[in-house]
Amino acid sequence: MTAPLTGYTSALPTDVLLDSGVLYVGATVFGAFAGGIKFDPAVTYKGIDFDGKRSPVAGLDRVTMRMPKISGTVIQLSTTMIAQIEPGSATTATGAWTGATSYAPKSAGQLLASGDYLSNVRAIWQRGGATSSAGSYVQVRFPSALLTKYDITGQDGAEVAIAIEIEARLDPTLSGFSNIGAAPFRIEYLTTV
Repeated sequence: MTAPLTGYTSALPTDVLLDSGVLYVGATVFGAFAGGIKFDPAVTYKGIDFDGKRSPVAGLDRVTMRMPKISGTVIQLSTTMIAQIEPGSATTATGAWTGATSYAPKSAGQLLASGDYLSNVRAIWQRGGATSSAGSYVQVRFPSALLTKYDITGQDGAEVAIAIEIEARLDPTLSGFSNIGAAPFRIEYLTTV
């Protein structure tokens, strides 16, 4: 058999993921992004050590931690997004410097309530091609998640840039996620969104 000179196959047009992707929280689009959405499974492997070991040995590796995250740069900040980027924040009309409604972040040291977590976070990309799977999608789904990092950067002559990171959280109350070692995300192929 002759080795192929390229990675091109008849399935390539179907399997190419198009565009920057869309981020949903529940049934709502999270926001407009500058650039694309990034998914990082952030898997940590550890090999079992023993005396005399000189290189990693197949069969002795195991996953010790998963910290999957979806990240990107949003260019808008709606009032709906405040509760998502500051979990547990409280809306108040008092104490605001301008008299306008303000959002007070949750006090440090308090555990987050179940309602503070994001539900059904999905990064979705459209698949390409002209075959029967054209128009179908690939999504990375976090049934439970937490927006753990954000920063707001103003840009001269351009939109604001809000870099975000959303990390998956294992929720043992959900079917399929009750094992403490289960991955807190799924990669799914869909025909419709």
